[in-house]
Amino acid sequence: MFKTIAVTLLVFLAAHSGSFAQKSLSLSLGFPSINWGYSGNFDGLRTVNSGGWSITASGLTIKENGLIYGIDLGVNRYGNGFQFGIGRHGIGEIHHFSILPFIGYHHNPKNSKFSIRANLAFGIGYMPSKDRYYENSKSFQTMRNDKKNPDGTISSVPLYDLTFSGSQLVENRVFPLVKPNVELHYALNERSSLFVKGSLGITMMNAVVVRDFPEVIFESEEYHVTHSTSMSYWALELGYSLKLKN
Repeated sequence: MFKTIAVTLLVFLAAHSGSFAQKSLSLSLGFPSINWGYSGNFDGLRTVNSGGWSITASGLTIKENGLIYGIDLGVNRYGNGFQFGIGRHGIGEIHHFSILPFIGYHHNPKNSKFSIRANLAFGIGYMPSKDRYYENSKSFQTMRNDKKNPDGTISSVPLYDLTFSGSQLVENRVFPLVKPNVELHYALNERSSLFVKGSLGITMMNAVVVRDFPEVIFESEEYHVTHSTSMSYWALELGYSLKLKN
């Protein structure tokens, strides 16, 4: 379905390209966030996000009646790690690329430096991240406490006696992506503007990345847990737009 929508949109844009008045380029930096779902019988071991960013480059054409269309090229990066109690262990980034044709509307009130732009993009995301495997990981044993022994000596013991085995698998490297956006622009001059954008990335997949740990051992007791994310996200973006000369 999404392939058909994308092809139809591209055909429409090509057929009507001659009737548009102004072309524009924009670049934005965003701060996206994704959610992780959990199942199993050990809720304490969590996946947490840290340091996410996105870069989106857009080329678009603005018609005299306010209709706009174009294409977004983007990359989203999510820093992430495991957390248990106050301990956190980074496990490397996951990221995806996207190509998204879009169509929307630009409203520019007369005698105002502010304008509003809204669009809806349909396309695909691609996840190049590699699969990972964990075998008796002692990540949380790196945090340690000093313990006084009966003979008066001091020894170092783990703050958390936790190990886990399992995998991180990318189950869908290519996935459909729908991205609605709303932008508020402030005109610097006749050709350029700064803008703030709110966007949603909706994959409509059950899971793109799955972390399955069938063996979690905490204080000699065995548990299991699964973390998964559809890679759907929300983001706040800041950007710059430049109208090209005719």
